Amino acid sequence: TGRHRHVVRFIECEGRYFACKELTTRLALREFTLLQHLKDESLPVVDLVGVALDRREADGTPLDAVLITRHLPYSLPYFHLFTGPNTEGLHTRLIDALAVLLCRLHLGGFFWGDCSLGNVLFRRDVGALAAYVVDTETGEAHDALTDGQRQLDLDIAAENFPLGIRGGD
Repeated sequence: TGRHRHVVRFIECEGRYFACKELTTRLALREFTLLQHLKDESLPVVDLVGVALDRREADGTPLDAVLITRHLPYSLPYFHLFTGPNTEGLHTRLIDALAVLLCRLHLGGFFWGDCSLGNVLFRRDVGALAAYVVDTETGEAHDALTDGQRQLDLDIAAENFPLGIRGGD
């Protein structure tokens, strides 16, 4: 669950959970490729299952494609973390996890373009949190990032989390 620009449905099949995100074919294939690239680079992302293409209603009306990923076991969207026990210092742990994730992405040559809490799942990790990318539709893979690309991601993050991340120095 969460707030998405696209329809995202969660399904259960034989005890496993999957996220199914409806996108245009072009965007679904692009996001699949970017997530696969990040996975190949050993960066923290959800596991890919596939893309359902050429979907149609019973009457033949075309439907959007669906990007299918496995739900990351023991992970939660940020807003669920605040409903559980032990929320003291949670804001700081969220920002720390996002900072580590953003650094890892940047070192891997990935410009995210939309560093936001809604595009991440979190797992508790020995008192800290680990962050995993679930949405890359605005991202770009490069051999290395320019200073401008890194700064733009930092500026976006600072706008989304004004009390937690500062760009520049």
